[in-house]
Amino acid sequence: MPAQNYASHVEKVHAQVESRAPARSAIAASWARSMFHHRLEPDLRRPHDLLSQSELRFEQQRLDRLLHIAKPIMENLFTAVVKTGCCVMLTNKDSVVLHRLIHDVDERSLNVLGARSGAIWSEERVGTNGVGTCALEERPVLIYKDQHYLEEIICMSCAGAPIFDASGDLIAVLDISCARDDMHDSFARMMASLVVSAANRIETEYFRAAFDGARIIVADEITALGTPLLASDRDDLVIGANRAARRLYGLQNETFDIPLPRTEILPEEAPPLGLKDAERAAIRRAMAAARGNATLAAKQLGVSRATFYRLLKKHQLSA
Repeated sequence: MPAQNYASHVEKVHAQVESRAPARSAIAASWARSMFHHRLEPDLRRPHDLLSQSELRFEQQRLDRLLHIAKPIMENLFTAVVKTGCCVMLTNKDSVVLHRLIHDVDERSLNVLGARSGAIWSEERVGTNGVGTCALEERPVLIYKDQHYLEEIICMSCAGAPIFDASGDLIAVLDISCARDDMHDSFARMMASLVVSAANRIETEYFRAAFDGARIIVADEITALGTPLLASDRDDLVIGANRAARRLYGLQNETFDIPLPRTEILPEEAPPLGLKDAERAAIRRAMAAARGNATLAAKQLGVSRATFYRLLKKHQLSA
């Protein structure tokens, strides 16, 4: 990258940030955070922040299940982009690269830029970038070349997509990065679409694993946050929901303290059950509707309180 391009980039960043336009673009807002909140200068040059091998192993072990699920999906994504000079990275919520796939031809150039396992790509340390800005804003982000804040990485193009855990909290970021000169913005947009799709697959499989044995219900609605998923137990009570479902149906963590009958969230006919299972499900649904009040639940079922407690004992349920 010619020196004059670097100089013009620094001038452009300062001009955009100092203009304090009332309606900033998302990129300009990130540049402003990088300058005023993170106190970075666009011409800053410093060694890349890297975890030690033992620190990296610790972070990888903390997300062992996620990595196990993500690796085959990352392999498929890498196969689709490897000939374009892209690397595929998975980071934790703190923007530490836990796993990276890269072709030998591109490894040296991307290592120089810091796209390597153990590197920290938070916006606080690197300014506007596909990983750190995605993690901070919790939304898919495409940073094309000189949309990066630091001049030393404006040869890169990065697309990051967030991954949320079974409670709807950010757990990781999936990223595709490329440093080849012939990367066009049209391919960068396609790259961003691919990474969002792969991140959604990882999130879905991680949700299924978190509720292993439960019935996973896929909602018909399509949302910007991905596919809404609900998990219900054997009695058709909803025991979990991913981030898309939580937003779509207005569910909170407190919703699952006393699970709701699925029909309260998705009004549809419940599946047929055997007599014993139906009785057990009816008891649990009554308890859920009564928010744990045994007297009210008994009244809803049309039985005495004593009979209700005998039914609880019969089905090994707790009040």
